[in-house]
Amino acid sequence: MSRTEFATEIKALLKLAAPLSVAQLAQMMMGVVGTLAAGRLGVQALAAQALGATTFALVLITAYGLMAGIDPHVARAVGRGELDRAGAQWRQSLWVGLFGGMPLVALLWAAPLGLRAMGQEPGVVSDTAAYLHTAAPGLIPAMWYASTRSFCSAVGHPRPVMVVAVLANVLNAVLAFWWVDLGWGLPGIAAASLLCRLVMAGSLIAWVQVSPVFARMRGPWNLPEWRELRPQLLSGLPLAIQFGLEVTGFVLITLWAGLLGTAVLAAHEVAMSIASLAFQVPFSLGTAAAMRVGIAVGSRNPNGIRRAGWTAFGLAGAFAVLSGVAMLAGRGWLAAQYLPKADAAVVELTMHFLVFAAAFQVADGLQAVGFGVLRGLDDTRVPMWFNVLGFALLGLPMSYVLVFRLGQPADRLWWGLSLALAVIAAALMLRFRAMTRRFARV
Repeated sequence: MSRTEFATEIKALLKLAAPLSVAQLAQMMMGVVGTLAAGRLGVQALAAQALGATTFALVLITAYGLMAGIDPHVARAVGRGELDRAGAQWRQSLWVGLFGGMPLVALLWAAPLGLRAMGQEPGVVSDTAAYLHTAAPGLIPAMWYASTRSFCSAVGHPRPVMVVAVLANVLNAVLAFWWVDLGWGLPGIAAASLLCRLVMAGSLIAWVQVSPVFARMRGPWNLPEWRELRPQLLSGLPLAIQFGLEVTGFVLITLWAGLLGTAVLAAHEVAMSIASLAFQVPFSLGTAAAMRVGIAVGSRNPNGIRRAGWTAFGLAGAFAVLSGVAMLAGRGWLAAQYLPKADAAVVELTMHFLVFAAAFQVADGLQAVGFGVLRGLDDTRVPMWFNVLGFALLGLPMSYVLVFRLGQPADRLWWGLSLALAVIAAALMLRFRAMTRRFARV
């Protein structure tokens, strides 16, 4: 790859990824705002919000995987110049969100029963139930927003995604703190997020329907059509499993932290919240790379596939190093912002966990891009097994044995996460290398 090609690809990736990163960070700020607002209610409320938000995230990210099935198909249609078909695929994806979301909402409503069975503290579970019962219906509009975000990115107009997400996030912050101050507690925080997800989905869909830049992609709103839904589901179901397996690893670590006490859970939640916030940039790079790779596939450009993929890997690695250094340097200030009323011991433990969160930034960023570039190739089944290897067979058993069998400190929970992410990142990069060579021979 020449220096000119590299610079051109960086510009194209950042043009897509920058608005998506802002949008992703705005969405993540909904969780951060929830954590900050819950922190004003005390440590038990913060722990309950951690369980609720983590459980919601498990189901939400799995749902995002299902909706990501649209990515390679819309991008390839754009690469072939078939903009009307790209629009038809987007409209059909909304049916996937509706029918796929309803059982997931029911699962969230039933989740407190599982938390009680796991042995979480009864008072914390009761507060968590109040949070989840209010927040759960927001899952379906979140899925609609996800597919519309992918569609806007694929056709080269991601800016509305950013604008909608930022404005909705401001609304969420105002409502969450206001309703907490009114005494609504955790249900008030959940209601704010529900309302904002409705606003985000409705506003973005309306934008697509009225903006002249989408005129060539508009068409009739048909009933579900199997011809359009089948390829999305074949791509999306493995992605749902893949996303679900990854977030399940993080959820289990959080639940295990809860078994070690409220203080450990609160400290872990803060460190994970900050790490998740930083993750949104490489995740957005992965989404942008999926579109760039998919467009290159549609236009039959093997060099474009390689260029988009490896450039995205490089950008993600560079950002991960910078974010890790920032976490290390500012861990004291960050802990103090999240835990203004906590004991010094909880703040100290949070700072300790942030060291481990900083350490796995590179592996986490590279695996986010790896899944994205392979999604652009519509390679979703084999990467799913990488998560099985990394989390189910290596990382999670290591964390559990170290803490609950060998009695080592709570920070060993993060060791397993680091191992899983490193193995997955390496496997994805090797897989992309092999797939690009295969495309070059076709």
